[in-house]
Amino acid sequence: MTKIVKGGNLPVPGQVWRIAVVRRAAGGEVPEVDTAALLLDAAGRVRGDGDLVFYNQLSHASGAVRLLGRVSLEDDQVADWLEIDTARVEPAVQRVVITASSEGGMFGQVPGLYVRTVSAGSGEQLALYEVDDASTETAFVLGEFYRRDGAWKFRAVGQGYDSGLVGLAEDFGIEGRDPVEPAPVGPQHLAVTKTTDPVDIPAQVASPVGTPAEVASPVATPAPGVQARAESPSPGSPVSSAASPAGLFGEDFPEFVRTGNGRTDITVDVPLPAGFLLVDSYRWGDGYFLLEALGKTGKGEKLLANTTLQDYEGRMLLRHEGRNPLRLRVGSHSEEDWKIVIRPISAVRPLGDGAAGRGADVLLHTGPAGELVGRLRPRDDHAYFHAHGYEPDGSGHLLVNEASRRPKSSRPLPEGPLLVAVRSAEGDWTLDVGPVRDEGRRSGRFWRRTR
Repeated sequence: MTKIVKGGNLPVPGQVWRIAVVRRAAGGEVPEVDTAALLLDAAGRVRGDGDLVFYNQLSHASGAVRLLGRVSLEDDQVADWLEIDTARVEPAVQRVVITASSEGGMFGQVPGLYVRTVSAGSGEQLALYEVDDASTETAFVLGEFYRRDGAWKFRAVGQGYDSGLVGLAEDFGIEGRDPVEPAPVGPQHLAVTKTTDPVDIPAQVASPVGTPAEVASPVATPAPGVQARAESPSPGSPVSSAASPAGLFGEDFPEFVRTGNGRTDITVDVPLPAGFLLVDSYRWGDGYFLLEALGKTGKGEKLLANTTLQDYEGRMLLRHEGRNPLRLRVGSHSEEDWKIVIRPISAVRPLGDGAAGRGADVLLHTGPAGELVGRLRPRDDHAYFHAHGYEPDGSGHLLVNEASRRPKSSRPLPEGPLLVAVRSAEGDWTLDVGPVRDEGRRSGRFWRRTR
Protein backbone atom coordinates (compact mmCIF):
# COMPACT_ATOMS: atom_id res chain seq x y z
CA MET A 1 0.00 0.00 0.00
CA THR A 2 1.62 3.27 -1.17
CA LYS A 3 0.72 6.05 1.25
CA ILE A 4 1.65 9.60 0.23
CA VAL A 5 1.44 12.94 2.04
CA LYS A 6 0.18 16.32 0.86
CA GLY A 7 2.33 17.48 -2.07
CA GLY A 8 3.62 13.97 -2.79
CA ASN A 9 3.43 12.64 -6.35
CA LEU A 10 3.85 9.37 -8.21
CA PRO A 11 4.13 8.40 -11.89
CA VAL A 12 0.92 7.02 -13.41
CA PRO A 13 1.25 4.26 -16.03
CA GLY A 14 -1.01 4.71 -19.04
CA GLN A 15 -4.18 2.80 -18.17
CA VAL A 16 -7.65 3.23 -16.68
CA TRP A 17 -7.65 4.32 -13.06
CA ARG A 18 -10.37 4.42 -10.43
CA ILE A 19 -10.38 6.87 -7.57
CA ALA A 20 -12.35 6.35 -4.37
CA VAL A 21 -13.15 9.32 -2.13
CA VAL A 22 -13.84 7.64 1.22
CA ARG A 23 -15.24 9.17 4.40
CA ARG A 24 -17.75 8.67 7.21
CA ALA A 25 -21.34 8.42 5.97
CA ALA A 26 -23.47 11.54 6.38
CA GLY A 27 -25.72 11.76 9.42
CA GLY A 28 -25.81 13.48 12.77
CA GLU A 29 -23.14 16.20 12.65
CA VAL A 30 -21.40 14.70 9.59
CA PRO A 31 -22.37 16.68 6.44
CA GLU A 32 -23.11 15.24 3.02
CA VAL A 33 -20.06 15.11 0.72
CA ASP A 34 -20.11 15.11 -3.10
CA THR A 35 -17.20 14.17 -5.36
CA ALA A 36 -16.43 15.84 -8.69
CA ALA A 37 -13.66 16.20 -11.27
CA LEU A 38 -12.58 19.15 -13.40
CA LEU A 39 -10.58 18.92 -16.62
CA LEU A 40 -8.22 21.91 -16.89
CA ASP A 41 -6.13 23.36 -19.69
CA ALA A 42 -2.56 24.66 -19.47
CA ALA A 43 -3.82 27.86 -17.81
CA GLY A 44 -5.54 25.89 -15.05
CA ARG A 45 -9.05 26.69 -16.37
CA VAL A 46 -11.89 24.64 -17.79
CA ARG A 47 -12.72 25.15 -21.47
CA GLY A 48 -16.45 25.14 -20.82
CA ASP A 49 -19.21 23.76 -18.61
CA GLY A 50 -18.65 20.28 -20.04
CA ASP A 51 -15.28 20.03 -18.29
CA LEU A 52 -16.99 19.56 -14.91
CA VAL A 53 -17.98 15.98 -14.07
CA PHE A 54 -20.33 15.95 -11.05
CA TYR A 55 -23.73 14.82 -9.80
CA ASN A 56 -25.66 16.47 -12.66
CA GLN A 57 -23.12 15.62 -15.39
CA LEU A 58 -21.79 12.14 -14.76
CA SER A 59 -19.49 11.76 -17.75
CA HIS A 60 -17.18 13.94 -19.83
CA ALA A 61 -17.98 14.11 -23.57
CA SER A 62 -14.63 12.46 -24.37
CA GLY A 63 -15.45 9.48 -22.14
CA ALA A 64 -12.13 10.01 -20.35
CA VAL A 65 -13.64 10.87 -16.95
CA ARG A 66 -16.76 9.38 -15.37
CA LEU A 67 -18.44 9.56 -11.97
CA LEU A 68 -19.37 5.91 -11.36
CA GLY A 69 -21.46 6.11 -8.21
CA ARG A 70 -21.44 5.62 -4.45
CA VAL A 71 -21.08 2.44 -2.42
CA SER A 72 -21.53 1.77 1.28
CA LEU A 73 -18.63 0.23 3.20
CA GLU A 74 -18.05 -1.29 6.59
CA ASP A 75 -17.69 0.84 9.74
CA ASP A 76 -20.31 3.36 8.54
CA GLN A 77 -18.17 4.57 5.63
CA VAL A 78 -19.09 5.44 2.04
CA ALA A 79 -17.02 5.88 -1.12
CA ASP A 80 -17.65 7.86 -4.31
CA TRP A 81 -15.88 6.31 -7.30
CA LEU A 82 -14.48 8.14 -10.31
CA GLU A 83 -12.85 6.59 -13.38
CA ILE A 84 -10.12 8.23 -15.47
CA ASP A 85 -8.84 6.78 -18.73
CA THR A 86 -5.64 8.74 -19.33
CA ALA A 87 -5.38 7.51 -22.92
CA ARG A 88 -8.68 9.21 -23.79
CA VAL A 89 -7.91 12.57 -22.18
CA GLU A 90 -7.77 15.21 -24.91
CA PRO A 91 -4.36 16.79 -25.63
CA ALA A 92 -5.61 20.24 -24.56
CA VAL A 93 -6.33 18.93 -21.04
CA GLN A 94 -3.26 19.16 -18.83
CA ARG A 95 -4.78 18.38 -15.41
CA VAL A 96 -7.73 16.43 -14.04
CA VAL A 97 -8.41 17.56 -10.48
CA ILE A 98 -10.38 15.44 -8.01
CA THR A 99 -12.55 17.56 -5.72
CA ALA A 100 -15.05 17.14 -2.91
CA SER A 101 -17.63 19.54 -1.51
CA SER A 102 -19.68 19.42 1.67
CA GLU A 103 -23.31 20.38 2.15
CA GLY A 104 -24.68 21.33 5.55
CA GLY A 105 -21.34 21.49 7.32
CA MET A 106 -17.57 21.78 7.05
CA PHE A 107 -14.88 19.22 6.26
CA GLY A 108 -13.63 19.46 9.81
CA GLN A 109 -16.82 17.54 10.67
CA VAL A 110 -16.06 14.73 8.19
CA PRO A 111 -13.99 11.98 9.85
CA GLY A 112 -11.87 9.48 7.98
CA LEU A 113 -11.54 11.36 4.68
CA TYR A 114 -9.04 9.81 2.30
CA VAL A 115 -8.45 9.23 -1.42
CA ARG A 116 -7.49 5.87 -2.85
CA THR A 117 -6.32 5.37 -6.47
CA VAL A 118 -6.36 1.84 -7.94
CA SER A 119 -5.93 0.21 -11.33
CA ALA A 120 -9.31 -0.53 -12.95
CA GLY A 121 -7.85 -3.67 -14.51
CA SER A 122 -5.85 -5.33 -11.75
CA GLY A 123 -7.14 -3.59 -8.62
CA GLU A 124 -3.53 -2.78 -7.67
CA GLN A 125 -3.29 0.34 -5.54
CA LEU A 126 -1.27 3.29 -6.81
CA ALA A 127 -1.63 5.69 -3.89
CA LEU A 128 -3.54 6.47 -0.72
CA TYR A 129 -3.74 10.00 0.68
CA GLU A 130 -5.36 10.84 4.04
CA VAL A 131 -6.77 14.34 4.58
CA ASP A 132 -5.99 15.01 8.24
CA ASP A 133 -5.91 18.82 8.40
CA ALA A 134 -9.47 19.81 7.40
CA SER A 135 -11.24 22.50 9.44
CA THR A 136 -13.67 25.15 8.15
CA GLU A 137 -13.42 24.28 4.44
CA THR A 138 -16.53 23.39 2.44
CA ALA A 139 -14.64 22.28 -0.67
CA PHE A 140 -11.35 20.49 -1.32
CA VAL A 141 -9.05 19.78 -4.23
CA LEU A 142 -7.98 16.36 -2.99
CA GLY A 143 -5.63 15.27 -5.74
CA GLU A 144 -4.86 15.61 -9.42
CA PHE A 145 -3.65 13.72 -12.47
CA TYR A 146 -1.31 15.98 -14.47
CA ARG A 147 0.90 15.74 -17.52
CA ARG A 148 4.67 16.06 -17.19
CA ASP A 149 7.11 15.54 -20.06
CA GLY A 150 4.60 13.50 -22.06
CA ALA A 151 3.63 11.22 -19.16
CA TRP A 152 1.01 11.30 -16.41
CA LYS A 153 1.59 11.73 -12.68
CA PHE A 154 -0.71 11.79 -9.64
CA ARG A 155 -0.29 14.35 -6.85
CA ALA A 156 -1.93 14.59 -3.40
CA VAL A 157 -3.04 18.24 -3.23
CA GLY A 158 -5.19 18.72 -0.10
CA GLN A 159 -6.09 22.35 -0.85
CA GLY A 160 -9.20 23.53 1.00
CA TYR A 161 -11.66 26.29 0.12
CA ASP A 162 -14.50 28.02 1.94
CA SER A 163 -16.68 28.39 -1.16
CA GLY A 164 -18.26 24.96 -1.70
CA LEU A 165 -18.64 23.27 -5.08
CA VAL A 166 -20.22 26.31 -6.74
CA GLY A 167 -17.43 28.64 -5.68
CA LEU A 168 -14.70 26.11 -6.40
CA ALA A 169 -16.07 25.45 -9.91
CA GLU A 170 -16.28 29.17 -10.62
CA ASP A 171 -12.69 29.59 -9.43
CA PHE A 172 -11.63 27.22 -12.21
CA GLY A 173 -13.72 28.99 -14.86
CA ILE A 174 -17.15 27.29 -14.68
CA GLU A 175 -19.85 29.96 -15.05
CA GLY A 176 -22.89 27.84 -15.85
CA ARG A 177 -26.27 29.31 -16.70
CA ASP A 178 -29.70 27.90 -16.06
CA PRO A 179 -32.28 27.80 -18.81
CA VAL A 180 -35.06 30.37 -18.68
CA GLU A 181 -37.42 27.65 -17.56
CA PRO A 182 -35.88 25.23 -15.08
CA ALA A 183 -35.35 21.72 -16.36
CA PRO A 184 -37.79 19.17 -14.94
CA VAL A 185 -36.68 17.58 -11.71
CA GLY A 186 -38.06 14.10 -11.17
CA PRO A 187 -37.58 10.40 -11.81
CA GLN A 188 -37.63 10.74 -15.61
CA HIS A 189 -35.01 13.46 -15.58
CA LEU A 190 -32.82 11.51 -13.17
CA ALA A 191 -33.06 8.40 -15.30
CA VAL A 192 -31.67 10.33 -18.26
CA THR A 193 -28.89 12.21 -16.50
CA LYS A 194 -27.66 9.19 -14.57
CA THR A 195 -27.57 6.65 -17.41
CA THR A 196 -24.05 5.23 -17.78
CA ASP A 197 -22.54 2.02 -19.05
CA PRO A 198 -22.48 -0.81 -16.50
CA VAL A 199 -19.41 -0.58 -14.28
CA ASP A 200 -17.87 -2.82 -11.68
CA ILE A 201 -17.59 -0.67 -8.56
CA PRO A 202 -15.47 -2.35 -5.89
CA ALA A 203 -17.60 -3.26 -2.89
CA GLN A 204 -14.83 -2.74 -0.36
CA VAL A 205 -12.10 -0.20 0.11
CA ALA A 206 -9.12 -1.05 2.27
CA SER A 207 -8.66 1.05 5.37
CA PRO A 208 -5.69 3.41 5.35
CA VAL A 209 -2.49 2.37 7.01
CA GLY A 210 -2.39 3.76 10.50
CA THR A 211 0.37 6.18 11.41
CA PRO A 212 1.95 5.80 14.84
CA ALA A 213 1.24 8.79 17.01
CA GLU A 214 4.23 11.03 17.40
CA VAL A 215 5.55 11.36 20.93
CA ALA A 216 5.60 15.01 21.90
CA SER A 217 9.02 16.40 22.71
CA PRO A 218 9.55 18.70 25.69
CA VAL A 219 9.01 22.39 24.99
CA ALA A 220 12.19 23.72 23.49
CA THR A 221 14.41 26.18 25.30
CA PRO A 222 16.28 28.85 23.36
CA ALA A 223 19.27 27.36 21.62
CA PRO A 224 22.67 29.00 22.05
CA GLY A 225 23.28 31.61 19.39
CA VAL A 226 19.70 31.64 18.12
CA GLN A 227 18.47 34.64 20.07
CA ALA A 228 20.76 37.04 18.21
CA ARG A 229 19.27 35.95 14.89
CA ALA A 230 15.79 35.95 16.41
CA GLU A 231 15.89 39.75 16.51
CA SER A 232 15.83 39.99 12.71
CA PRO A 233 12.98 42.17 11.37
CA SER A 234 9.55 40.58 10.89
CA PRO A 235 8.11 40.36 7.35
CA GLY A 236 6.98 43.88 6.46
CA SER A 237 6.45 46.77 8.83
CA PRO A 238 3.35 47.55 10.90
CA VAL A 239 0.81 49.85 9.28
CA SER A 240 -1.92 49.88 11.86
CA SER A 241 -3.01 51.02 15.27
CA ALA A 242 -6.06 50.23 17.37
CA ALA A 243 -8.08 52.73 15.30
CA SER A 244 -7.00 51.31 11.91
CA PRO A 245 -8.88 48.75 9.79
CA ALA A 246 -6.55 46.06 11.15
CA GLY A 247 -8.27 46.44 14.51
CA LEU A 248 -11.42 44.92 13.00
CA PHE A 249 -9.66 41.55 12.68
CA GLY A 250 -8.23 41.19 16.17
CA GLU A 251 -7.05 42.93 19.34
CA ASP A 252 -3.46 43.68 20.25
CA PHE A 253 -1.50 41.47 22.65
CA PRO A 254 2.16 40.98 23.64
CA GLU A 255 4.19 39.01 21.11
CA PHE A 256 5.02 35.42 21.92
CA VAL A 257 8.47 34.18 20.86
CA ARG A 258 9.89 30.68 21.03
CA THR A 259 13.22 29.47 19.63
CA GLY A 260 14.70 26.02 19.41
CA ASN A 261 15.73 23.25 17.03
CA GLY A 262 14.43 19.87 15.94
CA ARG A 263 10.91 18.62 16.63
CA THR A 264 8.78 19.77 19.55
CA ASP A 265 5.31 20.81 20.76
CA ILE A 266 4.72 24.36 21.96
CA THR A 267 2.02 25.81 24.24
CA VAL A 268 1.56 29.58 23.83
CA ASP A 269 1.52 30.79 27.43
CA VAL A 270 0.39 34.37 26.83
CA PRO A 271 -3.32 35.31 26.73
CA LEU A 272 -4.52 35.49 23.12
CA PRO A 273 -7.79 37.22 22.25
CA ALA A 274 -10.28 35.68 19.85
CA GLY A 275 -9.72 36.71 16.26
CA PHE A 276 -7.02 36.57 13.62
CA LEU A 277 -3.33 36.16 14.55
CA LEU A 278 -0.09 36.33 12.58
CA VAL A 279 2.22 33.34 12.91
CA ASP A 280 5.77 34.06 11.76
CA SER A 281 8.17 31.17 11.38
CA TYR A 282 11.88 31.19 10.57
CA ARG A 283 14.14 28.22 9.91
CA TRP A 284 17.85 28.61 9.21
CA GLY A 285 19.49 26.02 7.01
CA ASP A 286 17.74 23.50 4.78
CA GLY A 287 15.70 20.32 5.00
CA TYR A 288 12.01 19.71 5.67
CA PHE A 289 10.22 22.09 8.07
CA LEU A 290 6.60 21.87 9.23
CA LEU A 291 4.53 23.97 11.64
CA GLU A 292 0.90 23.24 12.49
CA ALA A 293 -1.70 24.33 15.03
CA LEU A 294 -3.04 21.48 17.15
CA GLY A 295 -6.64 20.74 18.09
CA LYS A 296 -8.02 19.66 21.45
CA THR A 297 -7.04 16.05 20.83
CA GLY A 298 -3.46 16.91 19.89
CA LYS A 299 -4.06 16.34 16.19
CA GLY A 300 -2.93 18.88 13.61
CA GLU A 301 -5.83 21.11 12.50
CA LYS A 302 -4.16 23.99 10.63
CA LEU A 303 -0.99 23.82 8.52
CA LEU A 304 1.13 26.93 9.06
CA ALA A 305 4.39 25.99 7.31
CA ASN A 306 5.32 23.07 5.07
CA THR A 307 8.52 23.70 3.13
CA THR A 308 11.97 22.60 2.10
CA LEU A 309 13.13 26.12 1.20
CA GLN A 310 16.56 27.04 2.51
CA ASP A 311 16.60 29.74 5.21
CA TYR A 312 12.81 29.80 5.24
CA GLU A 313 10.92 32.86 6.48
CA GLY A 314 7.14 32.87 6.28
CA ARG A 315 4.01 34.40 7.75
CA MET A 316 0.64 32.64 7.99
CA LEU A 317 -2.80 33.69 9.16
CA LEU A 318 -4.55 31.85 11.98
CA ARG A 319 -8.01 32.44 13.41
CA HIS A 320 -8.00 31.71 17.15
CA GLU A 321 -11.17 30.93 19.06
CA GLY A 322 -9.76 32.45 22.26
CA ARG A 323 -11.14 29.82 24.64
CA ASN A 324 -8.16 27.48 24.98
CA PRO A 325 -4.38 28.01 24.88
CA LEU A 326 -2.91 27.84 21.39
CA ARG A 327 -0.74 24.77 20.84
CA LEU A 328 1.69 24.33 17.97
CA ARG A 329 3.80 21.47 16.67
CA VAL A 330 7.16 21.92 14.95
CA GLY A 331 8.18 19.05 12.71
CA SER A 332 11.74 19.28 11.42
CA HIS A 333 13.82 16.56 9.79
CA SER A 334 17.03 18.31 10.78
CA GLU A 335 18.54 19.93 13.86
CA GLU A 336 18.59 23.39 12.28
CA ASP A 337 17.56 26.34 14.46
CA TRP A 338 14.07 27.80 14.16
CA LYS A 339 12.04 30.61 15.64
CA ILE A 340 8.25 31.02 16.03
CA VAL A 341 6.62 34.40 16.73
CA ILE A 342 2.89 34.99 17.37
CA ARG A 343 1.99 38.61 16.55
CA PRO A 344 -1.26 40.62 16.52
CA ILE A 345 -2.82 41.71 13.24
CA SER A 346 -1.58 45.25 13.92
CA ALA A 347 1.84 44.02 12.70
CA VAL A 348 0.51 43.31 9.20
CA ARG A 349 1.90 45.21 6.21
CA PRO A 350 -0.22 46.87 3.50
CA LEU A 351 -1.03 45.24 0.19
CA GLY A 352 -0.53 48.48 -1.73
CA ASP A 353 0.59 48.40 -5.35
CA GLY A 354 3.46 46.17 -6.38
CA ALA A 355 3.68 44.12 -3.17
CA ALA A 356 6.39 41.46 -3.34
CA GLY A 357 7.66 38.66 -1.20
CA ARG A 358 9.00 35.14 -0.98
CA GLY A 359 7.02 32.28 0.50
CA ALA A 360 3.99 32.68 2.76
CA ASP A 361 2.90 36.16 3.87
CA VAL A 362 -0.14 38.16 4.99
CA LEU A 363 -1.08 41.66 3.80
CA LEU A 364 -3.90 44.11 4.53
CA HIS A 365 -6.04 45.52 1.71
CA THR A 366 -7.90 48.69 2.68
CA GLY A 367 -8.72 50.15 -0.76
CA PRO A 368 -11.67 49.81 -3.14
CA ALA A 369 -12.54 46.72 -5.16
CA GLY A 370 -10.17 46.01 -8.04
CA GLU A 371 -8.33 43.35 -9.97
CA LEU A 372 -5.53 41.43 -8.25
CA VAL A 373 -2.75 40.27 -10.56
CA GLY A 374 -0.41 37.73 -9.00
CA ARG A 375 2.82 36.28 -10.40
CA LEU A 376 5.11 33.63 -8.95
CA ARG A 377 8.65 32.74 -9.96
CA PRO A 378 9.02 29.27 -8.40
CA ARG A 379 12.26 27.65 -7.35
CA ASP A 380 11.30 24.47 -9.26
CA ASP A 381 9.91 23.96 -12.76
CA HIS A 382 6.31 23.61 -11.54
CA ALA A 383 4.59 25.19 -8.56
CA TYR A 384 1.33 26.17 -6.91
CA PHE A 385 0.51 29.79 -6.21
CA HIS A 386 -2.42 30.35 -3.86
CA ALA A 387 -3.78 33.40 -2.03
CA HIS A 388 -6.99 33.76 -0.04
CA GLY A 389 -8.76 36.86 1.25
CA TYR A 390 -10.59 37.09 4.58
CA GLU A 391 -13.14 39.62 5.78
CA PRO A 392 -13.39 40.55 9.50
CA ASP A 393 -16.25 38.04 9.98
CA GLY A 394 -14.09 35.23 8.60
CA SER A 395 -15.81 34.89 5.22
CA GLY A 396 -13.34 34.08 2.48
CA HIS A 397 -12.50 34.88 -1.15
CA LEU A 398 -10.19 32.88 -3.40
CA LEU A 399 -7.79 35.43 -4.93
CA VAL A 400 -5.04 33.34 -6.56
CA ASN A 401 -5.12 29.65 -7.49
CA GLU A 402 -2.69 28.65 -10.23
CA ALA A 403 -0.29 25.81 -10.93
CA SER A 404 2.21 25.93 -13.79
CA ARG A 405 5.87 26.59 -14.58
CA ARG A 406 5.37 30.35 -14.10
CA PRO A 407 2.03 30.80 -12.30
CA LYS A 408 0.13 33.99 -13.12
CA SER A 409 -3.38 34.94 -12.02
CA SER A 410 -5.83 37.81 -12.49
CA ARG A 411 -8.95 37.76 -10.33
CA PRO A 412 -11.39 40.20 -8.69
CA LEU A 413 -10.29 41.76 -5.41
CA PRO A 414 -13.16 42.74 -3.06
CA GLU A 415 -13.34 46.10 -1.34
CA GLY A 416 -11.30 46.33 1.85
CA PRO A 417 -10.70 45.80 4.65
CA LEU A 418 -9.47 42.38 3.64
CA LEU A 419 -6.61 40.23 4.89
CA VAL A 420 -4.76 38.67 1.95
CA ALA A 421 -3.01 35.45 2.95
CA VAL A 422 -0.41 34.27 0.42
CA ARG A 423 0.06 30.50 0.69
CA SER A 424 1.63 27.78 -1.42
CA ALA A 425 4.18 30.19 -2.85
CA GLU A 426 7.52 28.38 -2.98
CA GLY A 427 9.42 31.19 -4.66
CA ASP A 428 9.36 34.94 -5.32
CA TRP A 429 5.94 36.50 -5.95
CA THR A 430 4.34 39.87 -6.74
CA LEU A 431 0.79 41.15 -6.23
CA ASP A 432 -0.45 44.17 -8.20
CA VAL A 433 -3.82 45.89 -7.70
CA GLY A 434 -5.56 47.35 -10.76
CA PRO A 435 -9.02 48.69 -11.62
CA VAL A 436 -12.05 46.42 -11.81
CA ARG A 437 -12.55 44.62 -15.13
CA ASP A 438 -16.05 43.94 -16.41
CA GLU A 439 -16.02 40.66 -18.29
CA GLY A 440 -19.79 40.34 -18.53
CA ARG A 441 -20.07 37.36 -16.21
CA ARG A 442 -23.02 35.16 -16.98
CA SER A 443 -25.77 34.80 -14.44
CA GLY A 444 -27.28 31.60 -13.17
CA ARG A 445 -25.74 28.25 -12.31
CA PHE A 446 -26.22 24.98 -14.13
CA TRP A 447 -25.24 22.90 -11.10
CA ARG A 448 -28.56 23.20 -9.29
CA ARG A 449 -29.16 19.75 -7.84
CA THR A 450 -31.41 17.35 -9.72
CA ARG A 451 -31.32 14.58 -7.16
